[in-house]
Amino acid sequence: MENVETFIDQLIDEKGLGVEGDVRKQLKLDMMERLLDQIDRASINALPEDKAIELADKLDDENFTDEQVAEFMKNSGVDLERVALETMLQFRLLYLGGNANVDTEAMRQANEENAE
Repeated sequence: MENVETFIDQLIDEKGLGVEGDVRKQLKLDMMERLLDQIDRASINALPEDKAIELADKLDDENFTDEQVAEFMKNSGVDLERVALETMLQFRLLYLGGNANVDTEAMRQANEENAE
């Protein structure tokens, strides 16, 4: 989550909107929510068909917790880090438009450093 927060802060700064205080805080929260939703959607879309069906069945169980969803996704065989990084890249390109100079290797290294 800290990586996402830092990423969003950088995007807001790079966009150069000059927002501060409560406006920046709300913008950041909205952007984080959108990005996390997109990462979740991309992760589910990356599941093989059999795993997607299995997950859908599990989600029908009201006792299936968020922790169990996370564990299922972790063990699904999907490279979740790659999916997250690609989604963040797309989000960045959409948000910044033509101003986006992206170094995906630098993003991957920063993500690995923050995970340690």
